[in-house]
Amino acid sequence: MNFSMLAALEPYEIVIIVVVAAVFVGIIIAALIFTRRRKRSVDETVLESRDEVSENAHTVQVLKALAEGKSEVIAELDELYDKLLYLTPSADDEVAVIDEKIKNALGDIKIELTKTQGKDDSGKTAQYIADIKVYIAERGVYTER
Repeated sequence: MNFSMLAALEPYEIVIIVVVAAVFVGIIIAALIFTRRRKRSVDETVLESRDEVSENAHTVQVLKALAEGKSEVIAELDELYDKLLYLTPSADDEVAVIDEKIKNALGDIKIELTKTQGKDDSGKTAQYIADIKVYIAERGVYTER
């Protein structure tokens, strides 16, 4: 019986059915590959985020050495270190952008502390530390979802 239905179709109709079936199977295979690749990518992204968080915390320890003799800045950096050390790694793209902003602000602090080494003033260091605290709060919004 099934052969009679197939025999009733024109050759171009059979070709269309085969092509549609092949496209459907191709889409399913592509979706499976993409899903597996994305899952692996998320794991790698979390590892990169963990490394970034660790690097930022380590940078604060280096900055404390540059801030020698500036007790107020060292106290702020200690507080910042505690906050940065316990940040949760995340695969979220927004978190990666914020981590990069934190890294850049830490670089700016390093420049300010280098410029003001041997002086009582610490330049714009307090402003950069305040910016980092805002970034940490903003980052918390994305990691608490």
